[in-house]
Formats: sequence, structure tokens, C-alpha cells
Amino acid sequence: MRTAILLAAGESKRFGENKLLFRIRDAELGEDSMVRIVARKFLEAGVFDEVVVVVGFEYARVVEALADLDIKFVYNPDYRLGMSASVIAGARRVSRYSQLVAVHPSDVPFVRTSTLRHLVSAALETLGRDRLLIPRYRGRGGHPILLTGSPIREIAGIREEERGLKGLIARRGESVSYLDVDDPGVVLDIDSPEDLRRAEVAGVGRS
Repeated sequence: MRTAILLAAGESKRFGENKLLFRIRDAELGEDSMVRIVARKFLEAGVFDEVVVVVGFEYARVVEALADLDIKFVYNPDYRLGMSASVIAGARRVSRYSQLVAVHPSDVPFVRTSTLRHLVSAALETLGRDRLLIPRYRGRGGHPILLTGSPIREIAGIREEERGLKGLIARRGESVSYLDVDDPGVVLDIDSPEDLRRAEVAGVGRS
């Protein structure tokens, strides 16, 4: 089983409104809400058996926005504690049966579907081994992060005070590998309206 965990529980404090419901323009999929752009890409990539969306803040609105898509939901009541709580909620839902897990924040909307396919193909080459595979653009690591082997179970126990997923990557250095990709979308997270404008200037969001 290959599972994508999409993190969509945050409060969007720096954006001024729920950014995941904000309509953006994507080069592949055109105009849609940010969370739908991300969910559609992981579905249309065709390499995941299931897509699980972790919700929290304004969860009813996010669920409604995605209601027509073939996805599953996990509610994180501790979403105010940080991203680690959402990673944990998603991991606990899937760690018993998934052999490959991709963790992706829903405010990183411009990753290409071809990149998702490329990452999964690379991860499958060592399926069963302990591995964290991270896409890298011009020397900078991005998302999604793909996990196989024991790290899938370990992410269910990460702690925000230990830097969460970043801390696990640091501790698991021997299991971490990077895949260089020609896709700036893997490193473009949208925290503010200014980030969207920068993405537009870079041409990432144009269709």
C-alpha cells in the first residue's frame, strides 16, 4: 500500500485567512483552491493507493471543499500544537499497513505531478529498506518526504520540541537520501500573500 498524507490542519496565521481555501492558479491544473490543487495532484499522479488528508482548523470547510474527491480524512484535535501533531495523526492512521508513505504540507501546492511519479519510482527501488527520500531543488530539500521501512512507524512518535520531522531526518542521517529534481515547486511553501506573488513572478503558478 502506498499512502500520501496531506497536512491541511493549520491556522494560516500569517496569511490572514484560511490559505488552503484561497483560490490560486496552478500551471498544471488551472484555478482552484490551494488544498484542492494539492489533493488533485496526488490523485492524478496515479502512484498512490490512497490519499489521506489531515484536517483541524476549519475542518468542516476543508472537508466540504474536498468532498467530491476520492480521499480519506483524519481529524487532528491538537492542530494548534504544530505540524508534528498532524504528522502523528496521519501516521497513526496508516503506519500499520502502508509500505510507502509520502508526507506533504498542503501549502506547498506547485509541486508537479511528474515529480511525484519520479519520487515514488525512486522510492520503490529500495522498498522495504529504512529510507527517507527528499526531493532537492538547487541544493535545497523540499516536499513531499517519502518514507519506507521503520521510519513510517517512527513518525508516529515524533515530538514538536524535538523539531518534529526535521529532527527525525537529522537523527536518521544514514537512512536519508536526496533526489535532485528540476522542479521549484518542491520548495515553494505559501505562508503569506507575498509568497504567492513571488511564485507568480517565478512563473510557477502560471498556466
